[in-house]
Amino acid sequence: MTAIRVDVHPFLPPAVYLRRPGQRLPFPFDEPGCRLFSRARHGFWRALTSIGLRPGDEVLAPAYHHGSEIEALQRAGARTAFYEATKTLEPDERELDGLLGARVRALHLTHYLGFPQDAPRWRRWCDERGLLLIEDAAQAWLSSIEGSPVGSFGDVAFFSLYKTVGLADGAAVVARPSLPAGGGVRGIGGRELGRLHRAWLAQFLPRAAELRLARGPDAPYDPDADFALGDPGDACARTTPMLLRRARARRALERRRANYRVLLEALHERVPAPFDRLPAGACPLYLPIEVDDKQEAIARLARRQVRGLNLWLVPHPSLPLGDFPGAARRRARTLGLGVHQGLGAPQLERIVDAVREAA
Repeated sequence: MTAIRVDVHPFLPPAVYLRRPGQRLPFPFDEPGCRLFSRARHGFWRALTSIGLRPGDEVLAPAYHHGSEIEALQRAGARTAFYEATKTLEPDERELDGLLGARVRALHLTHYLGFPQDAPRWRRWCDERGLLLIEDAAQAWLSSIEGSPVGSFGDVAFFSLYKTVGLADGAAVVARPSLPAGGGVRGIGGRELGRLHRAWLAQFLPRAAELRLARGPDAPYDPDADFALGDPGDACARTTPMLLRRARARRALERRRANYRVLLEALHERVPAPFDRLPAGACPLYLPIEVDDKQEAIARLARRQVRGLNLWLVPHPSLPLGDFPGAARRRARTLGLGVHQGLGAPQLERIVDAVREAA
């Protein structure tokens, strides 16, 4: 019998349509300036002009990044001055001060894997220097800092909702001043919804899992396609707002934290800082572990039907690689494991056993 793959992302149960919609959605949906987009990069690009960023302005941006956010900044006309940050991925104030110049207008602060940065501190730092604060919460929807939501401190903040609750698409952007209304919705996203429902079914039915595996391996990673801005006016699917109200986001937060604790306790020796402890308020996206040979470890996990995510292997081409050894080391050694709300005790046990065997 084919083993059913343990994935890193949640999938969409067909029963979601039968759930009663929640009365309120978490932050940022109660903000008057909140706008929905298909992907976070689209809303971020739109927000950059709203906050007054002009062509030629510089933004202090982390060397450890996905790449799409850097592409959005540069497509908006901004220049990027990269910073290395500390071993715990927190910006280093002395490093940032050394990068300041007449054209610097903003600090880009990333809340990695749902772990909140000290946004109040960096809000004060920006205010003292007359800079804008960009909160990159693409991986941190539902996270909070001392009771305040991640994203509530910046002049602009953006969130990838689908990464947390397994929808076909969906991103939220908040800017101060607000983005103009627009964007709207497109079709229902039926093809992607169907894929998510089939993937959910494959978690429980061996035959469905066999059919999924029969389609062959995933396509090779293409960084150019991954970084591409695409159509920045792209609206989210018509089903996204409806499904968000049925996604049980707060329950997802609780399950993710519980699953993270289980994996962290079992694999603690392989988890790099700052992810080696789970702070209050964090909504973890993945559990990162360090391995000596990332490609080989991912292949060994795959043979046990456990997916390891190759986190941020390739930076944006504008990054001078040799200047940022800390970021390069993380790219070479860090992979992500699933902690999502669709995983139960048997799946978590299989992840632990597969990692111990593979790594």
